[in-house]
Amino acid sequence: MVVVAPDEFHDLVRSALGARTTLASAGDDRQGSVRNGLEEVDSEIVVIHDAVRPFVTAAMVTATLQALDDHDGAIIAAPVDETIKRVEGSAVVGTVDRTGLWRAQTPQSFRTAVLKKAHREAVGDDRVVTDDAALLEFYGGSVVVVPGDNRNLKITYPEDFALAEAHVASGTESR
Repeated sequence: MVVVAPDEFHDLVRSALGARTTLASAGDDRQGSVRNGLEEVDSEIVVIHDAVRPFVTAAMVTATLQALDDHDGAIIAAPVDETIKRVEGSAVVGTVDRTGLWRAQTPQSFRTAVLKKAHREAVGDDRVVTDDAALLEFYGGSVVVVPGDNRNLKITYPEDFALAEAHVASGTESR
């Protein structure tokens, strides 16, 4: 397991996870952090998961790994179930057709060599994306969606912590 964290937290991570954990330095952004972590990976397959999604399950990881049989990448995602508005400033300038739209989550599994190549090309092209599947998509890799779970919350905002705590308290967190 490779954990990417700011250097000042490496001792804490090592004490929490043990000496068998490989550490990599955080980058300036998510993409840089993943690229740094990939430098420590020599396996054929890599699973990338963001710590901001604490309700990941073994079943999610397994599902993405099984989907790699015929693809370069497999991601957990959930269909968009709300109306999406395009906004400029505070003005609504359009409504996005949500047909076929999915919210990407992690874990995301990839053939390591293909992902490393996409990251190298992105550096050369100065291309920045918000997830690794987007790199594979742009550079011609095949990515498949595995249905996710809305309980696989991304904790970003203060209100997300309250929702996560409510899930844990009610026993409705992902299993």
